[in-house]
Amino acid sequence: MCLAFNRDLCINRNNHQKPTFHPLGDFLNPTLALLGQGLKKSPIGQKLDFANHPYLCKGLFE
Repeated sequence: MCLAFNRDLCINRNNHQKPTFHPLGDFLNPTLALLGQGLKKSPIGQKLDFANHPYLCKGLFE
């Protein structure tokens, strides 16, 4: 039973289930997971990891 329509988005709610979002939920979850994996492997992500090393900022706070 659909309670709300917003273009192609249907929110299905009843007392026994969590809300489900179709079709966006089925598409976005794997897409966001792949995006997160891609950011970890990207050169930008690797450059940001270098900023976490305290010896790089040692002379800045003396």
